[in-house]
Amino acid sequence: MSVEEMKKAAQDKAAGAGTGERRRSSVTTEKVKLNSGHYIPQVALGVYKAPNDGTTENAVKWAFEAGYRHVDSAARYMNEEAVGRAIADFLKNSDVKRDELFVTSKLWDADHERAAEAIDESLKKLNLDYIDLYLIHSPGNLGADARIKAWKDLEAAVDAGKIKSIGVSNFDVEELDHLLAECRIKPAVNQIESHPFFAHEELREATIARGIHVQAYSPMAQGAALEREEIKAIANKHGKSPAQVLLRWGLQIGNIILPKSLTQSRIEANAQLFDFELDADDMEVLNALDEGMKMGKLGPAGTSAPGSRRSSNSGGAAGGKLQMTSS
Repeated sequence: MSVEEMKKAAQDKAAGAGTGERRRSSVTTEKVKLNSGHYIPQVALGVYKAPNDGTTENAVKWAFEAGYRHVDSAARYMNEEAVGRAIADFLKNSDVKRDELFVTSKLWDADHERAAEAIDESLKKLNLDYIDLYLIHSPGNLGADARIKAWKDLEAAVDAGKIKSIGVSNFDVEELDHLLAECRIKPAVNQIESHPFFAHEELREATIARGIHVQAYSPMAQGAALEREEIKAIANKHGKSPAQVLLRWGLQIGNIILPKSLTQSRIEANAQLFDFELDADDMEVLNALDEGMKMGKLGPAGTSAPGSRRSSNSGGAAGGKLQMTSS
């Protein structure tokens, strides 16, 4: 490359810096900075209900080959071994290094009083020296004292280098505030259900206002509404699928999204989210779909109801990407 060509390349890179140009992003490069200082890929492969066998191993490897660098598992999913085997195989047969991958797992409710042991069990099953993000799976039913004990064990695991970042899942505002009053290390994320039909708007805003990022599971409403005419019309407009439209909505409001699939073609399609952008009209239509259609059993019921979303001029999630108060 000539000197002039090098200058031109540098100028082009500088021109794109900080502009948020989506054409420069990909499922591999699009990351969010957590309050822990670590960066998390904004799109992950979710493996909820995936079997602990070659099916899941293949799905994880297909995801990595498609550019994903983040996989979201949990002790409760009972597939950490399969995820670990896929990671080991991919690292062995590619140029990707361990620190380029981001692995999430979770502490199940029954283990709040034995979190230290549960963390070691997950590390062993995943065959990893450290876990990038480890969450309390839900508030559980062992009580607030058990949750705090579990959190202290998570903090100790961070100190020991076993975990990079810690967070929670399915926590409501009251549970977040109780933890924030007692914690030494602030939770980096709150993983909750969020999609256009159940945006969880008030909990999203409360989470973000506390400097905590939102991870969204069931970002496609588990496929329950892909045939809606409004979704199909937006998909046709952009030459995309309804699933890609729902996932893109999640990205644009600032969620870290966890689409789940065991099918190679769908895993690959779910990564193709960075060559288009939903415009204000699209977002207005999608924001109006919130009807309290909660799919999962865990987590707070939320306040979504028909007509509960604010207009696109409100400045909340309906008005675009909410900004973190700290990151």
